[in-house]
Amino acid sequence: MNIASHVERIARTAPGRKAIVFEGKDVSYAALDACACALAHSLRANGVRRGDRVALYLPNIPAFMLAYLAGEKVGAIVVSVNSIFKSEEVKYLLNDSGAKVVFTTAELLPNVPRRECPSIEKTVICEGEIANEIVLGDWLAAGKPAFKTEDMAADDAAVLLYSSGTTGFPKGVTLTHNNIITNTRAAVNCSGHSSEDRLAIFLPLFHVFAQNYIMNAGFMAGATLVLFRRFVPDVVLEEIQRQRVTMFFAVPTIYIALLGANVPKEKLASVRYFFSAAATMPQEISRR
Repeated sequence: MNIASHVERIARTAPGRKAIVFEGKDVSYAALDACACALAHSLRANGVRRGDRVALYLPNIPAFMLAYLAGEKVGAIVVSVNSIFKSEEVKYLLNDSGAKVVFTTAELLPNVPRRECPSIEKTVICEGEIANEIVLGDWLAAGKPAFKTEDMAADDAAVLLYSSGTTGFPKGVTLTHNNIITNTRAAVNCSGHSSEDRLAIFLPLFHVFAQNYIMNAGFMAGATLVLFRRFVPDVVLEEIQRQRVTMFFAVPTIYIALLGANVPKEKLASVRYFFSAAATMPQEISRR
């Protein structure tokens, strides 16, 4: 059992199908899995073993999904770090989790206090460049496009997510491979994700909603994920219309904003399914 198996399955059965659409570029399932294999090779070559922690301090970019899959392939525990956190918050999460490798960007790297995080052995820059730092392309080039994914037990830890910390420091919440696979299977069955669907994903990938109900469920169904860095209404609506997005996942405040802006119906005409979570949806907003 391994979360990464859903992408591997689609890469075998429908290799040319689009897995990710991001800022005008497409990534097929075959390419995504091959890159995840290459990155898994480099993780292992750099000492990452089953049960080690790999942290993702990243915005919504394809590298998040790639590093997530690679970490799972080697049997590591993937740690999601809120991309708006600053140095003190990042230090707490990295030390609390005992992260061994951190994937981040050139912009966010200054918020990673490596000298104060003794468990960190490597930091990998996934966007931008800084002199004398490891960049994602180097590790991809050093790897191989085939990798034997670790066969994990159902109750083996897969990810470490952190609570909001509204009453103190964020609390680490461990999810097992079985937790995630059964939950994403339930999401696919209940919401009807299919291989024909195109899912808009602008909610933060470090959060459980986007990570499991959209990303992992979408991959399990063999759907296409139309990825956005963040919710910018004009950008998102234009791309939804262009890419013929069929599933729209958001929180109530976004629906309220869209209704307040009187968005033309044709912008969302392709959407067959709207989903709201994370807060109570007012009945009047739901009706409208």
